[in-house]
Amino acid sequence: MTHGGETMAGTARQRGAGTGDGGAARDDGEERGATGVPGGAAAAPGEVSAGEALLRAELAPRELWSRAALVVGVCAGCGFLASGLYDYTHPGRPKGPAAALSLGVGVVLVVAACLTLLTLHGRSRDRRRLIALAEPARGEPAALRGLRSGWLALSGLGLALAFLFLVAGLGQALSPGPYEEPDPTVYGALLAWAAILTAAGCGGIARARRHRPTGTGGTRQSARPGSGVRPAPPASPRAALYARLGGRPVAPHRLSTRLDARLMALSRPAALALAVAATAFCCALAAATVLVPRHVGGGRPLFWVLLVATACCLAALLLELADYGPRRRYVLLSLVAGLALLPVAGTGYATSVLLERGIWVETEVTAEHHHARGGPSCDLRPLAPTVPADGLSVSCDGAETGDRVRVHADPEGEVGPRRTAPHDMSAFAVGWGAATAVLLGCAVGAALHGHRRRTELGLATTEGNHG
Repeated sequence: MTHGGETMAGTARQRGAGTGDGGAARDDGEERGATGVPGGAAAAPGEVSAGEALLRAELAPRELWSRAALVVGVCAGCGFLASGLYDYTHPGRPKGPAAALSLGVGVVLVVAACLTLLTLHGRSRDRRRLIALAEPARGEPAALRGLRSGWLALSGLGLALAFLFLVAGLGQALSPGPYEEPDPTVYGALLAWAAILTAAGCGGIARARRHRPTGTGGTRQSARPGSGVRPAPPASPRAALYARLGGRPVAPHRLSTRLDARLMALSRPAALALAVAATAFCCALAAATVLVPRHVGGGRPLFWVLLVATACCLAALLLELADYGPRRRYVLLSLVAGLALLPVAGTGYATSVLLERGIWVETEVTAEHHHARGGPSCDLRPLAPTVPADGLSVSCDGAETGDRVRVHADPEGEVGPRRTAPHDMSAFAVGWGAATAVLLGCAVGAALHGHRRRTELGLATTEGNHG
């Protein structure tokens, strides 16, 4: 037996010598499994693995700026389309070659930019598939962290602009009165820009958070006996819960470990009741923002205090829903409904003030301002000292300097005047009811989804012990 074993060992040594580098081939196989690069390319200093190279190409600055330019092109195309439609639908506007050119340029820009974005999306999808096949790394170079930060910064800027366009569009759409009749070509373009920038911002954030390293440390290596390399720690069951979000949201309840454990161990009826109660409180605070300053006092300072408190509560609610029920559709719908609730509250407050103490005032037009889009606005001077004269302005159509205009204004000057007196709070009730219904639906869906996923992963009673 010993003689036979020595003969077999000698034959193996001869085979290793015949191949020229049997041990090297074995080590190369181990390196290939460790890095995902054939031939152990990652062992050479200064070189990167295939997965890291693909990820750098996915997050490259040229990819970021090309997509930003295409998104701007889509927004510009929508602007040109709105300009052409405005000229064709409003009397007195030129309907010659300029309007036709606006429509043509808008169609070309939108179609070309969308087709280019679809092409780039296809390439990015193939690249992501290759990244998923590569061996994940446990550490990340500073260059990749910088690229991710660039995507996050530009995506955040896009979302901020989307919020501004959303507020402006809702303000245009909710403006009452025949002389301030909402213009679909104006608020439609603003809302379209808000939708485009929201989609682009969310996509950029998702790209920046995708394919992040699985841990902290260097490149993953094989844990061979005697190699001195620790095996990778087992993944927490919570990682599967927040896989699509890229990480666990920083919800306010996580400041307390005990509160975190109690909330994560809630039964399904308790989770539903808590989600509905928290959402109802936020929506009730938005209603109080409109009604409390009118009936209790405090005026505009109290309104702004309550509005900021409403915004903070809505932000906390969004983080809590994303933490407990991490489903992106609920998070996105809650974000849109929460953002819409703030300008609805502002419009409702102005309406409530005019209903409470608004009076008719005779004014004189002192200046007329023509804007690039929308109707003209006029600066007014009251003929009687019944309202403050500072900042008195209203939308006007057909009025000229020196004409007299009768407006419904606030004697204390807290809200702007209107050409018509409001009759009721129906517009606020409809907007508030729609936003509340969406938020309640998202809260119920997030609670049900979160409890079901925790039960599937075995986290219903042990979530708090995983810190």
